Amino acid sequence: MAATEETSYSGPIATNSYETALGIIPPIEQCQDVDLLRSLYDKGYGKWPPHVNLIYPFVAPEYLPRAKAQIQSRLRIPLEDPLARTPSVLLNKSGHFTHRSNHTVFLCEPDEIEASSMAFLRSNALESLGHTPTPCNFHLTIGQSEDLSDSSREFLLSKARLLPSLEFPIQHLAILIRERSSSKDRSFNSMRLWGIIDISGDESPTPSPFPEFWLQPSPQEESATGSEEENEEDDSDQTTPAPSCSRQPLPGTTYYFESELEKWQPCSSILDNEALPGTLTISSYNVLIDSEYPPARDRDPLLLKTLLSTSALADILVLQEVSDDFLSFLLHDEEIQHRFPFTSHGPPAQADIGPLPSLRNIVILSKWSFSWVFVPFHRRHKGAVVAQFSSIALQGSSETLPLIVAGVHLTCGLTDGAVAAKKVQLQNLKNYLSRNHASNPWVIAGDFNITTSTYSIDTALKSKSISTQTAKTLSSMETSMNEAGLIDAWAVARVEAADLGYLGELDDLFEGEDGATFNPRENELAAATSGTSVNRPQRYDRILVRPQGLLRINKFNQFGFPVTQGGSHWVPSDHWGIRCSMKVNADSTEKGVDDLNILKNYPIHIQHVVGALSDGSALTSALLNHQMFPTEDEIQCRREAFVLIKTVLLGSSDDDNTSMSDIPMVIVPVGSYALGVWTFASDIDCLCIGSISSKTFFKLARQRIHRAEVQGVRLMRRVEAHTGTMYELSVNGVSMDLQYCPAARIVERWTELPNLHQSDPIFNLSMLSLRKLKPYRDITYIQRTLPSMTTFRLAYRCIKLWAIQRGVYSSRFGYLGGIHLTLMLSYLCKRMVHDLGSVTSADLVSTFFHHYAMFDWKNDMVFDPFFHKRKPRYQRSVREPMVVLGFNSPNANVAHTSSIPGVNTLIREFGMASRRLAEDGMTWEQFFRKDSIAGALDERLAGVGEFLKSYDSYAKIEIQYWGRTLGKGKGLVGWVESRCLLLVVDIAKVLPGFEVRIWPARFTNSNAIDAGTDYQGCYLIGLSKGEGIEWNASKEDRQTAKLALEKSLENFQNKLQSDDKYYDPSSSWIGVSLVRQTDVKNFHLDDREWGDYVADIEEDSDDEEDGDALDELEEDAPTKKLPIRPAPSHSSKPISSSKLRPASDVLNRLRWDPNLDPNDYIVGYEDRFLGAKETTLEKWKTEQTDDEFIPQHRILYFKKRTDGVVVWERRTRTDLIFGSGVGAGDS
Repeated sequence: MAATEETSYSGPIATNSYETALGIIPPIEQCQDVDLLRSLYDKGYGKWPPHVNLIYPFVAPEYLPRAKAQIQSRLRIPLEDPLARTPSVLLNKSGHFTHRSNHTVFLCEPDEIEASSMAFLRSNALESLGHTPTPCNFHLTIGQSEDLSDSSREFLLSKARLLPSLEFPIQHLAILIRERSSSKDRSFNSMRLWGIIDISGDESPTPSPFPEFWLQPSPQEESATGSEEENEEDDSDQTTPAPSCSRQPLPGTTYYFESELEKWQPCSSILDNEALPGTLTISSYNVLIDSEYPPARDRDPLLLKTLLSTSALADILVLQEVSDDFLSFLLHDEEIQHRFPFTSHGPPAQADIGPLPSLRNIVILSKWSFSWVFVPFHRRHKGAVVAQFSSIALQGSSETLPLIVAGVHLTCGLTDGAVAAKKVQLQNLKNYLSRNHASNPWVIAGDFNITTSTYSIDTALKSKSISTQTAKTLSSMETSMNEAGLIDAWAVARVEAADLGYLGELDDLFEGEDGATFNPRENELAAATSGTSVNRPQRYDRILVRPQGLLRINKFNQFGFPVTQGGSHWVPSDHWGIRCSMKVNADSTEKGVDDLNILKNYPIHIQHVVGALSDGSALTSALLNHQMFPTEDEIQCRREAFVLIKTVLLGSSDDDNTSMSDIPMVIVPVGSYALGVWTFASDIDCLCIGSISSKTFFKLARQRIHRAEVQGVRLMRRVEAHTGTMYELSVNGVSMDLQYCPAARIVERWTELPNLHQSDPIFNLSMLSLRKLKPYRDITYIQRTLPSMTTFRLAYRCIKLWAIQRGVYSSRFGYLGGIHLTLMLSYLCKRMVHDLGSVTSADLVSTFFHHYAMFDWKNDMVFDPFFHKRKPRYQRSVREPMVVLGFNSPNANVAHTSSIPGVNTLIREFGMASRRLAEDGMTWEQFFRKDSIAGALDERLAGVGEFLKSYDSYAKIEIQYWGRTLGKGKGLVGWVESRCLLLVVDIAKVLPGFEVRIWPARFTNSNAIDAGTDYQGCYLIGLSKGEGIEWNASKEDRQTAKLALEKSLENFQNKLQSDDKYYDPSSSWIGVSLVRQTDVKNFHLDDREWGDYVADIEEDSDDEEDGDALDELEEDAPTKKLPIRPAPSHSSKPISSSKLRPASDVLNRLRWDPNLDPNDYIVGYEDRFLGAKETTLEKWKTEQTDDEFIPQHRILYFKKRTDGVVVWERRTRTDLIFGSGVGAGDS
């Protein structure tokens, strides 16, 4: 009866309304893989459920009750067709429709199916509505291709083919009705569930089997709930309609490899009983997708080999740009299955596992189990895989904090929109981690795609490819990561000498290109994919760590470099891979011995420049205008000069005498040339290391240099420095200083030297050898640990130019020298990168001036805590107002020539420079005062005029020289310069509270220059009342001070004139006087060479370690007989033929041998006026600039203080320390 009543209202109902639809919705548990693809490719995602339409268009909304009743009545009538009893659906075939601008890809029933339940249901439904059944192409839409290209269509079809088969019984039909949105954009109208038609025959009331899981919030709702940052992103580059993607975190399925079944299975639970590892290694690698479709497989074996290589193996592997094809290949490998049994995504080729969502995917593999979620970003296909490792956790007092590892691949490109997108993506990830894992340790690894090369950024700014705001955004991203507590593993490992990465060519890098992982200059794949004509190296890939006390960065390295196979050059990917090793500490309260807790005791206050000063190109331009960069010709000239001197000293194949080339020996540059901070006025410091003695080397070197004089190699002067003999050379006009270090074992293991630890037994050398080797070892350490040599070099040149202009660049006069700048600046550079992750040259310069202006020079010392780990045990004397320590032993103070007046001058100048950089509108050209020198070539003139006008009076040290030998002229000038600092110190004692400042250059007046025959010059020490000092002395006190000053000047003059080694009254004159400002107003700088070149053929020092006779090594070499010094006749002791070890060796042994107490020894020496005198060893001064300096050739003996035993004596040739000479003598 009921059926009769229902059919009484039957009649045709039009099916022409697009407001409704009748379809089949698969069970929600089978929709996960389908919806994952639909969310990225189907424009109907978020508005339509995954479905198969039976009738669309359907009936008008007002006829829905009637249509439902008629269809349900028809389907409940018992039918003979078996499809009516067990209707089901099987969707396992993919297909496509072609449209005007793209293709629609779908799933459908297989061709071999004989009878379709969906066709049966459609026919009955149409008949119930009064229509004749018509055929239909039943399909479940997956998405739309980007365009009409075959590759785009086949790519999406390949995704659909990898979907697991959809097979389910049909129990309900869904009636959908369109819900109109209040938005003007009709594309956000959604299909809501109006009702269901139960075809199972069960009439009992049941809840709807289809919760509206497909609905997504409208843009207005997202804007209301989303953060401001999440809605700033520009999607203007997306040309096709984008699916409405959910930005809610999506839980993912972790897979593990079941070895018994030989397949990957979903992890039902996460193991949390695994033992806490002591170390953790994470690798990140962008494996590169060559093409959308078909997939390229030629690099797959090489990528697999790279990932399993020693340099890449890790506990956790974060991969970017992973395709379905490559992941299936990777997870099929037995070695991968063994080393990484857990993965965030299973192999798509496995029948029960769906495809990866995107073309370029992030995948995490691990040796430990983990859970993960996908945190989507606003742009399609962009998001982060965030994994939680319960087995690696920080055990707090009340909770366990697991390690969080996030894999990222940010938007690429250097455009305003791309940079804005990167910023938002990074902020979204930080927000998610902060909300959900606020106290956990984090590791964020992947391809950040953040442009780091300042050259690329400046080029983009000049071409207006990006705005100034975008350039600031790039910098702000670095700051935001640091503010979140994230530290850059590469930067930390680099400054702590734990970066074992690939260095490549460093000479022509710009700022931000050190540590590059994307290098078009060395990676042909990178050159092909860079998409820009600039092609500069970029450090795109990073591993950021928030340790939280759990992790301690230990090592860092790169991998994936080019290889040669079968004679061909292959590169696995366009990126280098990166790997970070960390120590794991479960208790955050524990502090390892290697922790850099010392950094907390020495904070630095980073000064950021603003305005025009922040323009790196402006700084470079200013330095170019001041000739602080060498030209290409100068670079080539020095390269050729260095090659020539190596050829001359080491010998060549066509040389008649090849004995020296057979000696194991190496020659390396040190100093500014090795660091790459030299200018046109710099010389080249060369260090030769060999297996022969110093005396033999210099004899051989002199002979070869004399023979090579026709090639432009000249010996200018032989100098006896405190480190031993040194030759001053001129090689085709390039000045060189040549020193030698006898160290046979060093030469034997030369290639290992840069990586040897400082405690290696190979460095058990004599103190003299260690001193000579120290510059090379220190420079090698600096080159290995500076995060950016380019940034350092630019800042170095900037500060050097400033120091030259301000008259504070000369270590001989107690100011800054190259080694001072290197040590002071390198520490700040490393510290700022360690704390911030990156640093610009301008900020480094500004921080340098501010930091050292505020530095407590009286109580603190400059040292590198990254090297020393703790404060060095250095006992400074009262004569050391400034202490700057290097790295390797012997750890001497490089600022030993500093004085209190000099340090005060430096502090004032540092402060003035810092304040000038903080002035509004300051530019680099104004800072260097280009206008004030009127284009003069000599940068020192910028401050000379100010110096000559700033002081009331000056102490003038005048020199006249009328000899013709250049060596003697230079020797006289150099000797006077080395003594000037003594007068500065003495004047500061006589006039306390006065500002005493010496200008570190020689002056002359125009008349002296015009004379042309005699050389006349002077050094000036400015004297004036100190700033803020009230001079209230009486007339008598003033007169007394003046007399004391004049007496000090007179004593200094007498000391200079009494030294017959340097002062020869027959060819020179020295005078010291007090002059007024008006007397020096016409003075100018004097850079003349005092004398003409004459080859220096003085005898080699006998205070060097002797070696084999010259004729044993070079029989054919011409020899010159030297005068033989007669043996002393007054000695009653037998004279041994064994050479006595020099006093310098004994002095060093007593000071540095840990088994000897230097406080227990006395030095006997000969005073020039008082005869034999004694002093304690700890009071003995070795520096020539010290007031109490005594030359070592005046040492007579050493004896013990406790028992008076003489352990070394020159006269009797007794040596109880080394056993040389007559050894123990009669004792």
